[in-house]
Amino acid sequence: MQLSAAQRNSAGMGGGDLDDLVRQIGRLVRHPAYRRNAVVSAVLLRHLPLDGGYQWQGEAALRDRLAKAKLDASTLNHLCVGARSELARLRGPADT
Repeated sequence: MQLSAAQRNSAGMGGGDLDDLVRQIGRLVRHPAYRRNAVVSAVLLRHLPLDGGYQWQGEAALRDRLAKAKLDASTLNHLCVGARSELARLRGPADT
């Protein structure tokens, strides 16, 4: 069953897409080259799982955590772009 935009954003997320952010972060933390300490965006870093505290418990736990943060559409968009950029950086040529 497909969720409507209203259901995806039912936690007061405005025009942003919480599900897209959850998918992007999930892809990022599952990438074999992912290293949390190498993430460039300080804003994204605040919402990524910590190695010792909030550990990756899957998309459901992440969705709950982000919904409780009550992020506005602009912040959601910024986080999605940041997660995509990090994935692109991991897939790109190695830094020299």
